[in-house]
Amino acid sequence: MNTHLELEALPHPDPQVRRIGFDLTDPYVEQCWGAVIGPSGIAILRRLPVLWTQEMPARIPADEFARTLGLGPGAGAGQNSRFHRALDRLTHFRLAEWVEPATTFGVYTEVGPLTAHQLARQPEWTRAAHERLLGGHLDHIATGQDLTAQVTEITSRLDRLQHGTPQPLPPSRALGR
Repeated sequence: MNTHLELEALPHPDPQVRRIGFDLTDPYVEQCWGAVIGPSGIAILRRLPVLWTQEMPARIPADEFARTLGLGPGAGAGQNSRFHRALDRLTHFRLAEWVEPATTFGVYTEVGPLTAHQLARQPEWTRAAHERLLGGHLDHIATGQDLTAQVTEITSRLDRLQHGTPQPLPPSRALGR
């Protein structure tokens, strides 16, 4: 008998990961987390956003899902299968959790950066990818926050113009500069 597995999208329980984490489709997931959770874990994380566009939560026979990941026939059939070991690795590294044991698997939609301990165990290439991708990601977040402030200021100005509220002069113009 082939049991169905429900795959839910869950926000990460850590607010900091929700704020600065990487989306499952980000290259950081494969290039940095791959060395920690292995190719089967990466394949699961990368496949889920595609499945979620079709159905939320995704519902698929466990054996069929395992076969679509290249884990072979019968790979999802038992608790000691390669597929279930990959799911266990995802839970061990706090990338997912069992919502209902053996039937509903919740995967966090964001992953955090590798910890210092995890990085220390990785090859130089992974550490360099981490520095490059994390730096670019944090720069993008900072720029996005700057853009949010700019949009807020523009919206405020438009509201003042629309409602006829006088706009105060910038300090440089108020002083006659």
